[in-house]
Amino acid sequence: MAAACDFRVAAHDAHFGMPEVRVGIPSVIHAALLPRLIGWARARWLVMTAENIDAPTALAWGLVDKVAPEGELDAEVEHLVKALLECGPEALRSQKALLRQWEELPLTESVNLSVKVFGESFLSDEPTRLMGAFVNRKR
Repeated sequence: MAAACDFRVAAHDAHFGMPEVRVGIPSVIHAALLPRLIGWARARWLVMTAENIDAPTALAWGLVDKVAPEGELDAEVEHLVKALLECGPEALRSQKALLRQWEELPLTESVNLSVKVFGESFLSDEPTRLMGAFVNRKR
C-alpha cells in the first residue's frame, strides 16, 4: 500500500513486504509501482521472495521517505502535514499532476508542460498572495 502513497513516513519498527506469492498469488497493482520507486532488482526481491524488510532498509531503498524515531511517528506526520498546509493548494494540485505526467513523458515534453503549467498558475491570485506573504513575513 505504501507504494501508492505520495509520502511515506514509517515508524522505526515498521516492516514492509509483498507476501502474495507465499499464498499462491502474484502481487499486482501496488507491486507494479515498486520498480519506479525502488528499482527493478529490489522490486523483484520483494515480490518474488515474499520476505519483509525493516524500516531502515525501506528508507535506504527509497520505499519510504522518512523513518520516525521511536515514539515520534505522530510528530513526524504532523510536521509533514504542517509543511503541506503552508503551501498553495492550487500549486500542490498542479505539482502532483505534473509529477504523475513526468513519470510517462520524455524530458523535453515534461519541461514544456511544466512551463505551461507555471504560466497558468498566475491566472489565479495564489502566487501573488503567497509570494507577498513570504516577502512581508517577520524575520
